[in-house]
Amino acid sequence: LLETPVVSIFYDLIPLLNSDLYLNLNPEFSKYYYRKLELIKNFDALLAISKSSSDEACKYLKIDRSKIYNISSACDTSIFNSNKNINHNLIDFLQRIPSFLLYSGAGDPRKNIKNLLKAFSLLPNKFKQKYNLVLVGKLLPEEIKIINNLIESLDIEKDHIHILGYVSDMDLVALYRNCALFIFPSFHEGFGLPVLEAMNCGAPVIGSFATSIPEIISIEEAMFDPHDSKDICHLIQKAIEDDRFLSDLKSNSVRQSKKFSWLTTVNNLINACFNTINDNP
Repeated sequence: LLETPVVSIFYDLIPLLNSDLYLNLNPEFSKYYYRKLELIKNFDALLAISKSSSDEACKYLKIDRSKIYNISSACDTSIFNSNKNINHNLIDFLQRIPSFLLYSGAGDPRKNIKNLLKAFSLLPNKFKQKYNLVLVGKLLPEEIKIINNLIESLDIEKDHIHILGYVSDMDLVALYRNCALFIFPSFHEGFGLPVLEAMNCGAPVIGSFATSIPEIISIEEAMFDPHDSKDICHLIQKAIEDDRFLSDLKSNSVRQSKKFSWLTTVNNLINACFNTINDNP
């Protein structure tokens, strides 16, 4: 009998490369995770969701580069776009908070909300009075508690920060379309889907220069050091006071969002499978 080649989607090595956060405190999960890593080394090919994740598989798992394919990723442009009106539940909120900076994502330490809040606290008062910071995503009660403690310790006025938690896709689209600036400060991403979602909705975007995020944002001027809250603050301030730079960010979102589609990913996947089959006659 012919053996069928085995391929797998490969997202990232975030737990391995952040073991203090994800593995060392949970021995059972750690054993399970390391077993899984050993298994995927025997696969015939890996389908990575970014160049960054493909580099991780090659470097840290010692998998031959010829067996790793970057098929990239995309988002649902029938939802995340800037082309039409949508029904959402945030009409009152958007009327109350007309000028806001936006973060969308999870709340674990890797996402770096801490340095985002520090950066916001460093903004000149005239900007903090004009712009609120909105945090969106499925946040655990303990994460919300940590965020509130940070807000208090950084002496940020509580009514300038809005923790909306999980929202529907339609509400998220409304936030992307109406934000003054989308900020993504993560330390480590397999792809960084919220960045692409925001860009598809026409939002001006700045983000971390770490791991896969530069593959989406592309232009160096729109990226900051996620470990440096002053650098984050500087780029936020530049985006909201420099009209030309803000226009460049919006143009970049339109340009970059066109480079990612599920059709491209599917074609990459088909080519990867075709090559894998040919390599395993």
